[in-house]
Amino acid sequence: MKKLTVNILSLALMLTSIETYAQYIAKDFGAKGNGSILDTPAIQSAIDKASADGGGIVNISSGTYLIGTLILKDNVNLHLQPGATLMGSPNCRDYIEINQKFESRSKELYSKYFMVFAEGAKNISITGSGIINGNGLTNFTKVYPQNQRPFIVRLVNCENVIIRDVHLLNSANWTLHLLGCKDVNVEGVEIVNEANSNRDGLDIDCCQRVTVSNSRFSTGDDAIVMKASSDVICQDIAITNCIVSSRATGIKTGTESNGGFRNITVSNCIIKDIPVHSGIELITVDGGMMQNIMFDNISMKNVATPIFIRLGLRARPFKSGQYVQHIDDVSDISLNNISVTNAKLPSSIMGLYNKKIRNVSITNYTVRNSVVQEAVPYNKVAFEDFAYPMAIMFEHLPAYGLYCRNVEELYLQNVTMYSADNEARPALTFDRVKSVELQSVKAEIKNSGTPLAHFRNSKNITASFCRTIGNSNFIFEVEENTIKNLNLSNSILQPGQKEIAKVTRLEDDRLFDDFKTELKYTVDKGVMTNSLTAKSLKNDQVKFNMEMTKRGSLQLCILILNDSAAPEKVLLKYEDVTQEFTINWSEWGWAPITLLNEYPMNKMVDFEIVPLKDNSNLKVAMVYLRYQDTKLTD
Repeated sequence: MKKLTVNILSLALMLTSIETYAQYIAKDFGAKGNGSILDTPAIQSAIDKASADGGGIVNISSGTYLIGTLILKDNVNLHLQPGATLMGSPNCRDYIEINQKFESRSKELYSKYFMVFAEGAKNISITGSGIINGNGLTNFTKVYPQNQRPFIVRLVNCENVIIRDVHLLNSANWTLHLLGCKDVNVEGVEIVNEANSNRDGLDIDCCQRVTVSNSRFSTGDDAIVMKASSDVICQDIAITNCIVSSRATGIKTGTESNGGFRNITVSNCIIKDIPVHSGIELITVDGGMMQNIMFDNISMKNVATPIFIRLGLRARPFKSGQYVQHIDDVSDISLNNISVTNAKLPSSIMGLYNKKIRNVSITNYTVRNSVVQEAVPYNKVAFEDFAYPMAIMFEHLPAYGLYCRNVEELYLQNVTMYSADNEARPALTFDRVKSVELQSVKAEIKNSGTPLAHFRNSKNITASFCRTIGNSNFIFEVEENTIKNLNLSNSILQPGQKEIAKVTRLEDDRLFDDFKTELKYTVDKGVMTNSLTAKSLKNDQVKFNMEMTKRGSLQLCILILNDSAAPEKVLLKYEDVTQEFTINWSEWGWAPITLLNEYPMNKMVDFEIVPLKDNSNLKVAMVYLRYQDTKLTD
């Protein structure tokens, strides 16, 4: 073991304010670095000694070091010099099975084995231009169970973390997972992991105050993904100056979204070569909020779907004995200065029938599409509220550029869309949108009977300085008797072109009956409310029973309406259990309640739905029971 005085450059890599640091050379502790002898004990001894001495640099010199699990500890910098490689052992027995304390859906379901792990550590770092290679291209290739495949790095509930300049390659599982961490800086990192099967690049999960900069990602699964796999919100995240490619999604929130997302900024990034999924996906489907999200100065090329924003109803619990008790809001999303070439599918913004996505701004956006699709009719776009959220589930949308449904306060300015040859769909379609402003929106139209934009079931629309590129008979198309307060001004008309055309209204198809289940209770006597027969819970309750058809996690979905502006709680009672759910919407919508009990097949269970307060404003129309795969990993 040698003690050296480090220079100013090395000092900048460290996390405390003292002027000198002890260096602990791995080979002085017995590490061989020959790629065949297991060097885990020697390197761990260096880490333990550095931490016991109050902190220092564990220096990994040039060579290939075969390792299983290293536990990083307080005040230790694991530094990989040029030419140094930590190579993951192909033998599962060389990894420690770790049971983490932090409560999270990913606690044991996703992985139990790690190359570098820390929990509750402070002032830790992994630096240097060396490599950590998960050795996962030919090892640990069995997809399920996922938790048999080692991560490269998982840091849990750690504070003051630096990951700088290292190359993370070929992980057998997620590459770099930050779970419940605070004050993290990821800079100058390269992550390459192009194998399939749940091999994300960077997962920022339930974290606070994280910066990611000047890094490159090429992955088989999601490249950069923010998650909230417990009830802790993921917030205050800044990502900038990164280059991203992936066979899944480029930059994403979700799908694990119990805690939700807030205050996320992504800027000056290149996203390219996304053949199946989306360049940008903003998803919350497990009850968590999503607020204050900004993307600025983004260049995309060769992406299947540029942008996918989704509020869904999966409502999956993050641990046993827990369930989602409300559906939170999605609001305040800003997408600025985005340019896309060679897009295959339309972008979309999809809220719920009962909870609209609010306040979305898209400015200075240009997209060039290269693929033509046959579209489903405007009234037959499936809701898919409970399905795993992916843009490709809506690939036959009736718009080639942007489809919006269940959105309120939507602002589009300086938007330009170019279509593929022979495209017959409009550039934009709006369904159940409220308070929409289009300013200087223009789109290429290849069919004279196709409008720039189609509107249905919407109100408070303002459009100014809009025009078509190419010959179209009209700019806007509306379904009769479905639009309120449409204001058009300064449209740029071509010779003989009309500003607006009216078409026959299409009745909506299967609003609430588009997911499969044989276990249904429907109110047959009651008061007609918003086209559904409903039973009022004012001083009353709903009683019914259902026979279980198979064993597993059950979710009772109550189609319920709140006639009051104030949120109300509803109680679900069965056997010795009472669960409550907050109804914070005023239109028909599903309350998905995952049951705390599981039952054998053929078991008859009695249920009761009652309001929490007297003189309730709640009404119930239907109850569906669905089986939920809580063991599925994302």
